[in-house]
Amino acid sequence: MGIWSKLFGKEVTAKELKVSLRKIERERRRRQQEIRKLEAKRGTVVERIKTARKQGNNLEVDYLWEDLTQLKMEGVLAMKSARRSNLEAIGLKRYVRGLERLEKNKDKEGIRKLFTRVAESGLDTKLGVEEINEEEYLDELQMILEDAGLNDQELDREDEDPEKAKFLSQIDAINEAEEAGDFEAATQKEEKLKSAVEPMAEEED
Repeated sequence: MGIWSKLFGKEVTAKELKVSLRKIERERRRRQQEIRKLEAKRGTVVERIKTARKQGNNLEVDYLWEDLTQLKMEGVLAMKSARRSNLEAIGLKRYVRGLERLEKNKDKEGIRKLFTRVAESGLDTKLGVEEINEEEYLDELQMILEDAGLNDQELDREDEDPEKAKFLSQIDAINEAEEAGDFEAATQKEEKLKSAVEPMAEEED
């Protein structure tokens, strides 16, 4: 049974969906960490192959090549799992916000439509195929929200993080300066950006 069948098999509240969303977010972070670890391992193996090749140690090269091949296979599987977790989180986050609005407006018909449409949708099937079509999946998410009387773009705006928006605008300014060849300005902007985010990192620690 897929995530959507599990969560929308019966009517639940936005509060209950938030609990599931936190679990999915944790799983998404875990899979991202797994990918980073595999990338680090691959980098280490490649460096060891370079060294063994220089030394003419063909036995070591063959052994490490097998390791690298296995890591590549694990990486493909990890990427697919991470992609699926990411799409699950995107969809559930939108539905939580949508359900919160429907509950706030006491829109029982909208809530009924939302759960009925999710239950009848092919979201689980779209996530279960070997090659996930993200565009089809996201289109289906949007159509379900619209059928329930919700505007996907408005929900996205409600969830905007002002601090994130400011940060990304600074990143864009750095990129624009670099593209214009003004590397001195780009460096100054980057230093300013670093000094702004460092205190945030210290607080998190």
